[in-house]
Amino acid sequence: MSEVGAYYLEAGEPPGVWFGAAADRLGVSGEVDPEVFVRLLDGVDPTGSFLLGRRFGERSARGFDVTFSAPKSVSLLAAVADESARAEVWAAHDAAVVAVLGWVQRNVQTRFPVHGEVCSVDVAGIAAGVFRQHVSRELDPQLHSHAVIAARVLAPDGRWLSMDARNLMGSQHTVTGLYQAALRAELTRRLGVAWLNPERGLADLAGVDRWVVEAFSTRSVQVSGRLDAKLNRFRDGLDREPTMRERRRLSREAVLDSRRSKSAAEPAATLRAGWRARLDRLGVPAR
Repeated sequence: MSEVGAYYLEAGEPPGVWFGAAADRLGVSGEVDPEVFVRLLDGVDPTGSFLLGRRFGERSARGFDVTFSAPKSVSLLAAVADESARAEVWAAHDAAVVAVLGWVQRNVQTRFPVHGEVCSVDVAGIAAGVFRQHVSRELDPQLHSHAVIAARVLAPDGRWLSMDARNLMGSQHTVTGLYQAALRAELTRRLGVAWLNPERGLADLAGVDRWVVEAFSTRSVQVSGRLDAKLNRFRDGLDREPTMRERRRLSREAVLDSRRSKSAAEPAATLRAGWRARLDRLGVPAR
């Protein structure tokens, strides 16, 4: 199994599900089959019989991970709520992810020559494995999904071509904002929750103190500390503030530099019991 595929398939979380018109065209639906998932990332059809388009080169991108991450207060709610409420949070998250992936599919493009000129063209479909996960690398509650879109997309003329990822990469803030808005709408409809005012598109649940959120945000603290160090080195070295583009690059580096391998999976019930105990120690009994 490829290293890329193993991260999503061996994380001790529920199996992924397929999404996309290209996945439908290839006859894959429902639960992700690990072997088929790896084949699609390698640009091979589900049966392993033929290539989908040209063979990938050593430096070819095999897929693109679009990550949807719930606010920490929502992750906490899912972590310590009763089974019925937890199921509603998961369902709200899944519905928001599917809705935004529909937008992504409608806006993904490929490129090919038309009358001698290379044009960007909307695709007829994508194939993505969507993997819902519930725990951060530091074993804090973190409800999120990885939508891994295979680099081979279905062109309008039926060919399998490489995704032109520039539009997708440039729409990351839009994708995040759409997901957050959809999640708030779904949770309000399902559970009647209230929200704090959104800041940069993200809002936490009303009634959850900020210090409680921060107590379960080990990963955010790590990334923030690494980013601060990088920003200070940048200012000292160049005697100026970074541009927005440079700051985004430094932010991505901070995420990667502070990332460690996921810990061995623990039973969900054990993790939830530990999270409830932490809340009790903080003087915030889970309700």
